[in-house]
Amino acid sequence: MTSLSAIEVANPLAPTPWGRRADDVGRSPAGLGCRLIELPRIADPRGNLTFIEGQGHVPFDIQRIFYLYDVPGGESRGGHAHRELQQVVIAAAGSFDVVVDNGTQSHRFSLNRSYFGLYVPAMHWTHLDNFSSGSVSLVLASLPYEEADYYRDYDEYLAAQRPARG
Repeated sequence: MTSLSAIEVANPLAPTPWGRRADDVGRSPAGLGCRLIELPRIADPRGNLTFIEGQGHVPFDIQRIFYLYDVPGGESRGGHAHRELQQVVIAAAGSFDVVVDNGTQSHRFSLNRSYFGLYVPAMHWTHLDNFSSGSVSLVLASLPYEEADYYRDYDEYLAAQRPARG
């Protein structure tokens, strides 16, 4: 029988000091709906390769891809929610944090490996911060860009969440 440390008992989803545990993949903080997805990784002495296929590695058909880069120190990105769009956020280079909020709870995910993606379902407020120098955030989206899909005001987002909760 394996014993658990106090930190694992207090927060079983907390990353260990040396990085993520294998069993963190696919788990979500209770009720949040987000989860880490481990992407295929082909190791090669000449350089590693990761590939992504919609409906295979991510739970939707990929309709749009965008990336954030050259984010100045101390700046944040995001600060909105989507009505319908789902996304997977990947730290293609460097590291950054993704804070996800479903209207009643929030969780900070630290991304720093290019073979892990964070699945964020629709109707979750997100913002990205703590960008390392040279970081690149690669985002796979389930829909093309549509301004009407965005909640950019947090109070409006919260009001939309209330009927869903009953």
